[in-house]
Amino acid sequence: MFHHSRRRLARSFAGVMGGVLLVFAAVFYRLEVENQLQAFDEELQVQAGIMAAAIKYELRQGQWRLVLNEVPFLGGKTQPLDHHLAYVRWFDPAPGTGRESLGSLRQYTGSRPPLELFDLDGPPHHLQLGFQTVEGESGLLLRQLTLPVQQEEKLLGYLQLAVPLEPLQLTLGRLRWGLGIGIPLTLALIGGAGWILGGLAMQPIRRSYEQLQRFTADASHELRAPLAALMSNAQMALLAPEQAQPRLEKVVSGARRLSVLIDTLLQLARQQGSLPLEDLPLLNLRALLQELSEQYRPQAEALGLHWQCHLPETDLSGGWLVRGNAALLRQAIENLLRNALQYTPAGGTVQVSLESQRQRAYLHVKDTGIGIPPEHLPHLFERFYRVDETRARHTGGFGLGLALAQQIVTAHRGSLRVASQVGEGSIFTVELPLSSSRHFSPPFSR
Repeated sequence: MFHHSRRRLARSFAGVMGGVLLVFAAVFYRLEVENQLQAFDEELQVQAGIMAAAIKYELRQGQWRLVLNEVPFLGGKTQPLDHHLAYVRWFDPAPGTGRESLGSLRQYTGSRPPLELFDLDGPPHHLQLGFQTVEGESGLLLRQLTLPVQQEEKLLGYLQLAVPLEPLQLTLGRLRWGLGIGIPLTLALIGGAGWILGGLAMQPIRRSYEQLQRFTADASHELRAPLAALMSNAQMALLAPEQAQPRLEKVVSGARRLSVLIDTLLQLARQQGSLPLEDLPLLNLRALLQELSEQYRPQAEALGLHWQCHLPETDLSGGWLVRGNAALLRQAIENLLRNALQYTPAGGTVQVSLESQRQRAYLHVKDTGIGIPPEHLPHLFERFYRVDETRARHTGGFGLGLALAQQIVTAHRGSLRVASQVGEGSIFTVELPLSSSRHFSPPFSR
């Protein structure tokens, strides 16, 4: 499940970033084409202006004549303005037609124009002024400019020139090659980065997945066992009515055990996150421990254990007051006490003590029991986790007591820690914030 989610996250990240990259590349390429073409057009416009300025319309021998000899690249007496020009052409205006109609081709240089442009008796050719991209000889693309030339509002003719687009095509080809190589590489880097970042971001989720899988497996196992026992005893009671009484007692016992398990799981589900302590009443922690000590002392003595309770003789200046839910805190401390009683052999000692440091209360539950191996300590507060599987099942535990205790303490903005050595015992420490207010709720009641 974790790897599936990680792959989906990496694919989503790569898809979004890849889409943004492709849109950016397309816009960038489009703008680059327009910029390069604009540079070509500006250069062509400058050359056309220089040529048009050299065209003269003079009165010679009583007649007005058009003089093109001094036009760069077009005239015969001057050097070409730019050898990159593909051709330069001059068209006379068609008599009696609109301004956008070509007459005869009077003069040209460069590549040979189509034959129909030499037809002096044919119909005028329609002219498209401005810039055009046309196909020249051998399929070569040209950028062509056609503009009218006037003198004192008299149309003298049309100047047409063109320049090859090969340099632009080479530049854009290199750009496409760079984008064609760079975009897949960038997408691969984005995918790798998404996989790595997804793994880093999902480390907490991975632990949650693992805990969820373990919890699901353990919970299903724990629920399946008592349900199977209930069904078995109920069926035996139906088949053998004379033995129904002990069977029904086992059904009741299994139902109670199952009810305890379900209640504990519901409490774990409810106590997610911190409680609003400012809205909870003030409780006297010392009074709670005194009451629990008197309650559990007879049980410890019945098990052959030495019970010790070390509580401060005098209260703090503000009292041993904490804000919290009395029932939840009682349950958390009882879970620790029952755990100490269960795992301490006869003749051992269970000790409860209370102290304070810097407005923090420290409750210690210490035993001289069997202890906990170091490899089990990191998992001790996980749900359904048992250090001694056989003994836990014998005592009827589900492996939820310590998990519930830690969750309750954490919800009260405290912490629960454990230190243990095999064969020497364990000590559980509950740390809770103290309150300085003197107004607190009545004594605890069960």
